[in-house]
Amino acid sequence: MNEKIITSNGVIIAVGDASTVADIIEDYVQAASTPAEYDGEGNETKPAVVPDASTVAVEITATQLKTHPWRVPNARTERLAEIRSDRNVKLKDLDVEYQLADEGVHPGGLSKAQVAAKKVSLRDLPPTAKTHLDTLNNTDDITAYDPVS
Repeated sequence: MNEKIITSNGVIIAVGDASTVADIIEDYVQAASTPAEYDGEGNETKPAVVPDASTVAVEITATQLKTHPWRVPNARTERLAEIRSDRNVKLKDLDVEYQLADEGVHPGGLSKAQVAAKKVSLRDLPPTAKTHLDTLNNTDDITAYDPVS
């Protein structure tokens, strides 16, 4: 089975042989439901609230997944986290370069000011990347986005 389900919070579920799409969606609807409330005499004081299944989880194809409005925000968040992680590694490397520049032995002959400028550029990267990622509406484009190139 290759069926996929996406939940309203962007989680993707691959349906295995042990269950069906309908069963999984039903489980999500049940989990999102609010049970009825009753008074001490057993009279219903507040009815149960059962959301429409299409607002909780839906079956989706791989093609639809690339542009689904529940998936795209998660893809942006995940890509931004990757960009931050890569940036943090580069910032640590620049700490060493800064020390070398301070000692006047930078292998590339850079000054402290030049290394500091590189660090500032890296620190400015996440807000710039987020702004650009917010314009992308396809997970392929989001994954391919490289703010450095």
